[in-house]
Amino acid sequence: MMGILTRLRAARAMHSRRQVGERAAQVIDRVIFDMGVERLVQGTFRLDRHCRPRFSSVPLAPGRDGVAVALAQLTECAALTAAARRDADREALRMHTEAVVAGLLREFEARSPRFRALPAVPGA
Repeated sequence: MMGILTRLRAARAMHSRRQVGERAAQVIDRVIFDMGVERLVQGTFRLDRHCRPRFSSVPLAPGRDGVAVALAQLTECAALTAAARRDADREALRMHTEAVVAGLLREFEARSPRFRALPAVPGA
């Protein structure tokens, strides 16, 4: 029972920058393998008011904190796209996903005071 409550609470708000990164990586991985790299790169990530990363395959307006990151603007996405064109395997694409997440978090940190206020790790 406690595990369910913990997951529900965790779904409401991100409590650390690491959790935001982990969630973004899950979303990116899912989009890549469900819709493809091209669709991912054409999309946008935005932070909602609970610092949850939200993906849209179309451009999004900035959220409450004015944070919307078009993935095509990230240099890390160029490497991901090139790897996908070379028919990279799933594990190679995951390595590039880590770089894309790092770029995304860099942009969130530069643009969002709310994100910067989160501790680096949970409970810190």
